Amino acid sequence: MKQKIYIIISLMLIATACEDDFLNRPPLDSINAGLVFNDEALVRANLNDLLGRLPSGHYNGGTAGYGSHYMLASITDEARSKSGWIPSNTTIIKGAMSPNSSPGLGIWNSSYSNIRIANDILKGLETSPLNDDFKTKIAVQVRFCRAMFYFDLARRYGGVPLVKEAQELSDDAADLFIPRSTQAEVYDFINTELNAIADQLPNLSEIASGNISKQAAIALNARTMLYAERWSEAAQLADRLISGSENDGLDLYKPNPSNPDEAISNMTELFQSHGGNPETILEKQFVEGGRTHQFGLGNWPVRWRSDWGGQTDPTQEMVEAFQMQTTGLPITDVASGYAPDMPYTGRDPRFYMSIYYHGAPGPEGIAPRSGEPFIDMEWDNFNEGPGDVKDGNASITGYLVRKFVDPGDGFGPTISDIAWQDIRFAEVLLIYAEAENEVNGPSTGVYDAINRIRRRASMPDLQTGLSKDEMREAIRHERRIELVFENHRWFDLIRWGVADEILDGYQPRGVRIERKAEAPGKDDMPQLFDQSQLTFTYFDVGGRDQTFPASHNLLPIPQGELDKFPELGQNPGY
Repeated sequence: MKQKIYIIISLMLIATACEDDFLNRPPLDSINAGLVFNDEALVRANLNDLLGRLPSGHYNGGTAGYGSHYMLASITDEARSKSGWIPSNTTIIKGAMSPNSSPGLGIWNSSYSNIRIANDILKGLETSPLNDDFKTKIAVQVRFCRAMFYFDLARRYGGVPLVKEAQELSDDAADLFIPRSTQAEVYDFINTELNAIADQLPNLSEIASGNISKQAAIALNARTMLYAERWSEAAQLADRLISGSENDGLDLYKPNPSNPDEAISNMTELFQSHGGNPETILEKQFVEGGRTHQFGLGNWPVRWRSDWGGQTDPTQEMVEAFQMQTTGLPITDVASGYAPDMPYTGRDPRFYMSIYYHGAPGPEGIAPRSGEPFIDMEWDNFNEGPGDVKDGNASITGYLVRKFVDPGDGFGPTISDIAWQDIRFAEVLLIYAEAENEVNGPSTGVYDAINRIRRRASMPDLQTGLSKDEMREAIRHERRIELVFENHRWFDLIRWGVADEILDGYQPRGVRIERKAEAPGKDDMPQLFDQSQLTFTYFDVGGRDQTFPASHNLLPIPQGELDKFPELGQNPGY
């Protein structure tokens, strides 16, 4: 399969017609383009290559625009990248994006390369002698991929050129240099495409995991309409998957835990999936020896790795966002039950599933190189945590990401094969709640959607009687907690119009943990992690403050594209 993919990639690069017979000789290492669409296996190889180009949000997951050496969480108030050289620190949080540099976010060139491949496949299928049913099955998946590439372009750049047909170098300039459509027009194109192909795609239950389903098309369309603020359409599309005939058995994974510990266990399993979790609607799978990512290499606690580690460090602000489990109230509420001297006790179970904190059990089943199998964030202890003397692999905030940690990645492997769940049922419930609240206020359906998510996390239901504005804030909180580290926060803050308010001038904080003077010695392990024996003070993380100019609400059009076609026009502020 890998050889076939290499062949397909090479034939896509074949230059078009040349009158010189010598130059017109077919390359010896590729297949004539016309033969590709005479062979079902080669067409499938083309499709598989295109599916492999869909987004993946894992650290260094091989997809442009999703970090590359950092997770997108690290350019928001969720986390910070440890290393100063990481592009999140050198460029993005410095407010220094330019037409020549948007590292880890920019996808213009890669997306249009992918769209070119999609359009070439669609054109080849038009004249292919293969079975019509086969060609339709391929074409609708290709159109889904193209729609997803356009969605990612539009939410980053605003309006972009809509290239709907395969282009040739022999085309007129007017056909090659297509002006930008508006963002609304791009979203409308995506909506039209996904509506057209949804009924031609199989149900999720009818296909192998990792393939494109009708439910994926509806869910991506709902997400697109949410971004477009076409609230009624977003709510209707999401509801088709929640209560409509197209639900196809979708539900939250293990939605009714009997206690908080069970909820933590269930949700940990969800994010250690290698593919096929029943909550997942669209995912990108990874296979050792093939397509992989490096989440474990970049983000594991240092004592459980032989190198690297600790790259994505959650902020104190993110930790404080998790409510109390018994009351469902924020820790700032005097009635919440929060005790400042016991900060990691009694919190939303999603905190324990998502974040490694001082005293948290380390990766299950693997002992660290030294010390006890608990995350040790004590100040200047030279384990996982910060200090005056920096350990290049330790957290700079006193926290690490636990979500996505695969126990099988410890000590040595530089690759991971945990699946990237791009759309899951929990997001569909959140889309419905947000859109429905904008249309009809806090209806019963809105409460039901949010409370389903909270109950799966063993959290109390929302309080009743919320106003529309109060419910909007509750939904935004739920997105922040439920989707943490899943690459939504940057885009959510921008589409809500609050990115500058939250990120411009943002100074992330970390925690300094020290033992009280009268605490037992370090060798007394139970006391080492006993919160009652510790002090917790909070500090500004130096060199990680953020500037978010208004221009960052859209990415800059690459200068190379403007040099070729100045009429594209640059986005404001660049």
